Amino acid sequence: MRLGPWSAEGVTTVRHTVPGRELELEASFGSLGTARIFLQLRPWGEETLVVCDEHPLRGPGGKLHNSVSEAAIQLRHRGMPARPAGLVERDRAGSRSA
Repeated sequence: MRLGPWSAEGVTTVRHTVPGRELELEASFGSLGTARIFLQLRPWGEETLVVCDEHPLRGPGGKLHNSVSEAAIQLRHRGMPARPAGLVERDRAGSRSA
């Protein structure tokens, strides 16, 4: 998990999946607690809309969840689509040159 200059190592478990459409994860960060992360892909014209819903479950994150922490989560989500998009674009470039 990364939030600004801070990061934490954790364990992520897949809780639910519908291949190509939905992915629900539970991320555990030890004493920092756990969070539920739900990703959904929806057709959007010729593009794909990625819906991300994240909520703290246990630990300090769950107890301190409020509008300020929710705003921080939303800021972190803005950069999220670029990471998998970069992986897909690199993979496509590699398959074209092979």
